[in-house]
Amino acid sequence: DALAARFVTAPDSLDVVEILPPLLKWITATRLQDLRPRQLVLDDRVPEVLLSLTRPTFVTIDHGFWKRALCHPEYCILYFALAKDQQDRLPDLLRRAFHCAEFRTRKLRMGKVARVISERVDYYDWGQKGRFRVSLPTK
Repeated sequence: DALAARFVTAPDSLDVVEILPPLLKWITATRLQDLRPRQLVLDDRVPEVLLSLTRPTFVTIDHGFWKRALCHPEYCILYFALAKDQQDRLPDLLRRAFHCAEFRTRKLRMGKVARVISERVDYYDWGQKGRFRVSLPTK
């Protein structure tokens, strides 16, 4: 999907009017629903859509995507633990997450399902046991 096959955003959880313009200043992004026009893409179909793209990073505030079972080597899922009224923080958190060595490049992100909160990133990684944690760099 995404951001030129780079970043895909969830249709139901993110306020694209608020979030997409700041993101588009420094990344290429596409809404999931724009990839599948005239189709209802429910949560359980998101992995299928992601696999139809070239190494996308899916960005969401939907807690349902924070699952180890969603790890796949061909995509990354970044779940931002934010309430709907905190979405304006997402672009800054995403930028800070990309300063972490584990998420710096698309290649390094693949296979990860992560939960991003204000001071850290918790994540699962394809083929690895356990959950990992890295601190977000300060602004």
